[in-house]
Amino acid sequence: MATGPQQKRKELREKRLAAESAAKGTDRRQNMVKIIGAAIFVAVIAIVVAIVVSSSGSDEPAKSSGEVDELLAGIPQEGTVLGDPASKVTLIEFGDLQCPSCKQASETIVPDVVSGPVKDGTANFEFQNWAILGEDSVTAARASLAASLQGKYWQFVENFYADQGFENSGYVTDDFLKGIAEKAGVPDIDKWEEDRNDPRWDDDLAATDEQASKLGLTGTPSFAIRDSKGKVEVVPANSADELIKAINQAQ
Repeated sequence: MATGPQQKRKELREKRLAAESAAKGTDRRQNMVKIIGAAIFVAVIAIVVAIVVSSSGSDEPAKSSGEVDELLAGIPQEGTVLGDPASKVTLIEFGDLQCPSCKQASETIVPDVVSGPVKDGTANFEFQNWAILGEDSVTAARASLAASLQGKYWQFVENFYADQGFENSGYVTDDFLKGIAEKAGVPDIDKWEEDRNDPRWDDDLAATDEQASKLGLTGTPSFAIRDSKGKVEVVPANSADELIKAINQAQ
């Protein structure tokens, strides 16, 4: 039988062991909280990086001016429309030149559509400037429409996408736009400078906004097809194949 002092020491030892066990448990919980906290922090950083990367556009390399010229070579242009004006079907894109998703579409969807049904005359292709991201989008739209007066609208649009910066970051300056016009091969830059300030573009942009609203569009890029009977209908555009299928069905 334990004596009084032995019993006391036993009780003290058991209390100490219990305290140490509790302390270890607390440490484990604290370490677990730290680990979970660190994991959450890393996950948040990864999400932020992904958002920044996605907002900057496609991972695909941007087209050069030479590639743009090659894509559009030999295809007639009339104003904002690319392709044979006698085509029974018109593909319409509602896009904003500052929109990173529009840039991605110009790199992954538009080339196959242009080199396919547009080039062979099955359809023509109209790009409508739906300037919804801010005043810089309006400024860019005006500049592209001015280029349309010299037959370089599509060259301007595609070269703008190739050099697109972060939306509303202030990159759409007069010098930037002039550089795009020169890359697009606009013949008379002085005339283009005058034309991009023409008030007529206000009506054009308002008409595009009205048409997009009537079609129930909610963002850019959006696509619609005007069929051989003149009916305009919104179509899905997750790939060039989807658009080409829709074009063929609208004949």
